[in-house]
Amino acid sequence: MTADKDKKRSSSERRKEKSRDAARCRRSKETEGFYELAHQLPLPHSVSSHLDKASIMRLAISFLRTRKVVGPGCSNGAETEEDRQTDSMYLKSLEGFVTVVTSDGDMIFLSENINKFMGLTQVELTGQSIFDFTHPCDHDEIRENLSLKNGTGKKGKALSTERDFFMRMKCTVTNRGRTVNLKSASWKVLHCTGHLKVYNSCAPHGLCGFKEPPLTCLVMMCEPIPHPPTSTRPWTARPS
Repeated sequence: MTADKDKKRSSSERRKEKSRDAARCRRSKETEGFYELAHQLPLPHSVSSHLDKASIMRLAISFLRTRKVVGPGCSNGAETEEDRQTDSMYLKSLEGFVTVVTSDGDMIFLSENINKFMGLTQVELTGQSIFDFTHPCDHDEIRENLSLKNGTGKKGKALSTERDFFMRMKCTVTNRGRTVNLKSASWKVLHCTGHLKVYNSCAPHGLCGFKEPPLTCLVMMCEPIPHPPTSTRPWTARPS
């Protein structure tokens, strides 16, 4: 009886060991796959090598959706140093940042200079919902501006796709230039102007032969509204 028990215990331990080995192998392959995916993202190695799995998936999905916006031809060819310098000059000349938001509220693209105005980085926000970073009282107006139904188009006339509105967004940069964490963020008013666009898939057939649905996005410039300067002069009532 003792020998049979030892044999069963030994067999059970071997099965457990095989199961642990298989799990380690799966995790290793998964990690390798995420590592390769991270290095396919259009990000510096110093950034992509420190991303967690959730961030890699979030950024990869956003990048694929952004390709539909810019078109397949725009991503061909390696970017030169001159191209990078030109892009940097464009961003420096802007009084705000550029963002592309889907009709569901996903921010699939934000220009690099958002960090200068809002304190939050491009990598932190890409793929996140705009509703998680904007004031709750502004959400209804944001939804209206993300929808094609917004407008007063008459019969035979297309609805207006032009957008011009204000919203409050979380900002982690104080007036003195100090950076705080997200929980201590303040609200910054942004003037948002742009156009709502519908992008259709270039491929005639998508996955499994089904046509890929169009992507509706709001491409807009967000310019921070400066706080009015506070006067240091004491206020005195004028004599009547």
